Amino acid sequence: MRKEFFYIIFFISIAQNAFCQVKTVKPVKTHSRKTNLGIGGGVTKSVLFLTRNVKENNDAFGFNGSFIYGGENIFRGSLEYTYYRKIDIQPTWFNIKAYTIEANVHVLARFKKTKSYFYPLFGLSYNSFSGFFTGKDDFLKLSDKYKTNEIAKTNWLGFNVGAGYEHYFKQISVFGEYKMRVGKSDGQLQINIMDVCFSCGLRYNIRVPSIYKIFSGTKSRYLLESKEGKK
Repeated sequence: MRKEFFYIIFFISIAQNAFCQVKTVKPVKTHSRKTNLGIGGGVTKSVLFLTRNVKENNDAFGFNGSFIYGGENIFRGSLEYTYYRKIDIQPTWFNIKAYTIEANVHVLARFKKTKSYFYPLFGLSYNSFSGFFTGKDDFLKLSDKYKTNEIAKTNWLGFNVGAGYEHYFKQISVFGEYKMRVGKSDGQLQINIMDVCFSCGLRYNIRVPSIYKIFSGTKSRYLLESKEGKK
């Protein structure tokens, strides 16, 4: 009986020491030293201001420029500017000038067999619309807000939602994007779709230091040179 008791105490002490020495080793999070920077340009087709531009086949054409940063994982950011050519919305608006500044986030979905991305996108935009307001056929009753036969200007903030597709040929990529902009129309409390647009163009992509590299400097041991993202 004493031997059995001794063996029990012996095995309990070994097990206790073993559990005390076991440590849970968490995997070290690593980040890439470099990521992608895309510089792009293209054309855009837009209705500009959907509640005002109710005429068919009266879209505005413009030119866009963009900077894309990131994409090593599933997210990347974009900063874009679009300037539109002048159009008329007769008989109410003439000589309309418009531009858009926007910042978006892309959520990347990669295709295994091709060097392509599909990405839902969302973000914010600052939109400017100005033109000569005649007051004729003013079904929105904007003459209560703007003087007739004068230049009227409207700036509005929008929330962007949409999707895009991009295909890479080494450092050059071709992209197409569809966006809707949601905002408040002419001071109303109701939220409406203010703009629908489609863009396409080219980007030149280069490798640059990642944000982790920029903020960590040369001291971090957990930055890797990833080949993913090189096209």
